[in-house]
Amino acid sequence: MATYNKFQDFVEQLGKGVHQLHAAGHTLKCYLSDATPSASLDAVKADLAEIAAGNGYTAGGADAQNDYTEATGTGTLTAVDIQWTASGGTIGPFRYVVLYNDTPTTPADPLIAWWDYGSELTLNDGDSFTVDFGASIFTLA
Repeated sequence: MATYNKFQDFVEQLGKGVHQLHAAGHTLKCYLSDATPSASLDAVKADLAEIAAGNGYTAGGADAQNDYTEATGTGTLTAVDIQWTASGGTIGPFRYVVLYNDTPTTPADPLIAWWDYGSELTLNDGDSFTVDFGASIFTLA
């Protein structure tokens, strides 16, 4: 199972109003990376390399179709599962799935979190990889 990790700068940018996490707000996307993330140093997408596009993987990643709701003082960020299927060649290698906000321009493409899959993965032609967010990405209480 992948391990969830947040980027420290996300906390600052959330407090400054950079992120609008609800469905009518900003577009959150996930991309694949083989570069090791740094919680304290990486702040925007340009700080953390993405794998090469092609064979079923599009540069910039995929839309998480995020939504944010609140009930009894607890906010919940949700998203739909994302799936990539290799077609015409391989996708990868990659080890990390990175969540970022594709909408803001200052800062551009701020990072939110990443999931560590523990070792490199490569999708061969016809193989699929699904990011399963479960019931929520995170809650804020």
